[in-house]
Amino acid sequence: MKRLHLAFVLSLLGAIAQSASSGTLASDVPSLGYSPQNMDRSVNPRQDFYRYAAGNWLRKTEIAPSDPDVGGFTLLAHQLDTQLLALIKDAAASSGLPKGSPRQQVGDYYKAAMDTSRRNALGLQPLAGDLQRIAAAKGTAADYGSLAGRLQDGFGSSPLINAVAMPDAKNSSTYVLALVPGSQLLEQDEYTKPESQRLREIYRQYIVALLNGSGDTVDMAGNNATRILVMESRMAAAMMSPLQMREPANNYNMMTLAQAQALVPALDLRAFLKALGISPPARVQVVDVKAMKALQRFLADQPADDVKLLMRWYTLGVRAAELGAEYRAMEEEFSRLRKGLKVPPAPERVVTQQIGAQLYHPLSQLYVQANFSDTTRREITEMVGHIKDEFTSRLRSNTWLDDVTREAALEKLGKIDIQVGYPARWVDFSALDIRPDDHFGNVQRAARFAFQRDVNQIGKPVLGDRFAVATKTTPIAVNSAYNFTTNTIDITSAILQPPFYKPGADAAVNYCAIGAVIGHEITHGFDSLGRQYDPQGNLRNWWSADADRRFKQRTDVLVDQYNRFEILPGLMHNGAMTVTENTADLGGITLAHAALRRAQAKNPLPVVDGLNADQRCFVAWTQMWAFKARSERLRFLVSIDVHAIASVRAIAPLLHLDAFHEAFGIQPGDPMWRDPKQRVVIW
Repeated sequence: MKRLHLAFVLSLLGAIAQSASSGTLASDVPSLGYSPQNMDRSVNPRQDFYRYAAGNWLRKTEIAPSDPDVGGFTLLAHQLDTQLLALIKDAAASSGLPKGSPRQQVGDYYKAAMDTSRRNALGLQPLAGDLQRIAAAKGTAADYGSLAGRLQDGFGSSPLINAVAMPDAKNSSTYVLALVPGSQLLEQDEYTKPESQRLREIYRQYIVALLNGSGDTVDMAGNNATRILVMESRMAAAMMSPLQMREPANNYNMMTLAQAQALVPALDLRAFLKALGISPPARVQVVDVKAMKALQRFLADQPADDVKLLMRWYTLGVRAAELGAEYRAMEEEFSRLRKGLKVPPAPERVVTQQIGAQLYHPLSQLYVQANFSDTTRREITEMVGHIKDEFTSRLRSNTWLDDVTREAALEKLGKIDIQVGYPARWVDFSALDIRPDDHFGNVQRAARFAFQRDVNQIGKPVLGDRFAVATKTTPIAVNSAYNFTTNTIDITSAILQPPFYKPGADAAVNYCAIGAVIGHEITHGFDSLGRQYDPQGNLRNWWSADADRRFKQRTDVLVDQYNRFEILPGLMHNGAMTVTENTADLGGITLAHAALRRAQAKNPLPVVDGLNADQRCFVAWTQMWAFKARSERLRFLVSIDVHAIASVRAIAPLLHLDAFHEAFGIQPGDPMWRDPKQRVVIW
C-alpha cells in the first residue's frame, strides 16, 4: 500500500513552509524589566495588584508564534539565544581551530547540524544498526538487557529501564548507580486524562507517520500505533506520580544487584550494564520498586514482537529530530501541535539550544568571555552576603524553632556555598570528538560523553562540578539553583541581566527581583524537601518533632492557598506538588524586602515615579513574574511543574506580607486583603 507520511505532514499537521519564521517578538513590545510604563495605574492596587503592576505589559504583549508562552524567562531566553548564535556562527566561520577546543567543538557541531543536504541524503541510515539489532532479538532476558543498554547508550534513554549515576542521598560524597523506570514520549497523566484525548490522537498519528515512513504499510502502522499506545500507557501507569517522586524516602531503595535482579528476572541487568560499559556494582538504588515489578509483569506477559515494536518506535521517535527533513518535519509538527504553537521554532534557534544542552561548558566559556562582567559578579556576591545575613538574623530570632533545631539550621545556612556566574573549574570536553559532517554522531557522542563521565565515578567521590547540570545550572541557563546533596547554590551568569538584574539600577528593584531569586534559592535548603538534608547534604532528619509539626502547620496553609487558584476553567493548581517552590517564593521575597529595608536604614531611597521603595519593590516582584501562556502550555505546566504558574507567583506570596498590605493601604474587604491569621511567616 502507498505510504502516507508526506501527506500526513502536509495536510494533517499543517504547512511546514512557515517554519522559517523566527517567532521573535515585535520590536514595539515592552520589555519585562521593571518599568512604570508596564503598570496600569488606572487599576486600583487594592482591587487587582497584578493588573496594577503589569497591566500595560499584559495588554501590549503577544505570545510569539513559535513560543508556548511569554514572560521574563522566555524574553531573556530569546535575547540569550541571539547572543549565543552570534558566538556559534563566529566559531563556525573560523578555520584552523585546535581539535577539542571550545570554538572548534561549538563551530563544527553547528556546521554539521545545519548541513541539511547531508542529513537528507542519509535518511534512516543512522538508525539502521539499532533497528536491525532490535529486529534480530529473540526476546530473551539477555536480549532485553542488551537492547535497553544499547538504546540508553546510543539515544540517552530506553523505554524499558535506565541507569543514572547520582550522589548517594545518605552519603552524598559518593556516587551510586540508580536504576530508574523506562521513558515514554508523553507525560504520565497525558496517557489517561480525558482532556489529553486530542493530544493522544495527535501522538498516535505521529507514530503512524514515522512507522509508515520507516517501512510499515498504512494499515500496519495504524495497528502498531494502537499497540504502542497501550504498552506505553501500561508502563506509565505503573510508575510513581511526580508528587510521589518528590519524596526522597520513596525512591531511596538500596539493595544488592542480585536483589534488584530478582525484581525483574525477565531483563538481565548484567547484560544491561555491560552494554552501558558499567562494571556491576555491589549495590544499587532502585528508584521505583513498583515500576520495576511492573516491568517484570510487562516483559513476562507481552509477546517479544510487541516489546521489540516498542523499542523500534522509541528508537525512531527519540531521534527523529536529528534525521533528514522528511522525518524532522514530522517531529516538528507533532511538537508544534502539542504545544499549541503557530509555527515551529526557527532551525537556528533549535540548534543553538541543542549546543547549549550538549556542549554546555564549551559554549558557556565563550559566552562568559564575551558577555559577563566581573563587576556584576562582585555586586551579586555582595548582595548574596546581605540576604544570607538577613536569613541568619531571622533564624536566630525565629519564635517557632526550638534551640536544637535552630542551631542545626544555622549550621546548615553557614555551610551553604553560593557561587556567582561561572565555575572556578570548567568541565574538560577536549576528549569529545565533534565533527563538521556528522550531526547524528555528534549528538550520540556528546550524550555518551556526559553519561560516561558520571558513571565512571560510581563508588568513587562525587566530582563536585559547579554550574554543570545541562539546561539547569550552566552559565548559559537562565536560572539559579540549590543542590540538596551538596548544599550549594549556583547563580548563573545568564540570569544576571534584565528583567532579573540591572547593574546600577534602583536598589528597590534589584533587591526584589534578583535578590528575591537569591533568597528563594537559600530558602530551598529549608523547604519541605531541602530540610530533609543535613548541612553535609545527606538525607537525615535533623528536626525535632515539635519543629517539624510547626513547620508543616505553616506549609499546609500554602498548600490550601495554592489549591484554590483556577488556572483554566476546571483546572486547579496542585498546592501539594508546588509547595516547595511556593515556600521558597515566600521566603525569597520576604528575605529580599527585609534586606532592602536594612540597606535603606543606611541609605534611604527616595520616592521615584510616585512610588516609595516598598511600593517599587513589590511592583518589581510582580512585573518579574508577569506571564501569558497558551492553554496547552498551562495544562502541561500544571501537570508536571513543581513551580506555580508564573502569574500566580506574581501575587500569591505577597499576600502573606504585612509590609505589602501597608505599602498599598489594603484593608479588610479589599480583594487583595488576606486576614493576618492566614498570613504565613515561615522564615
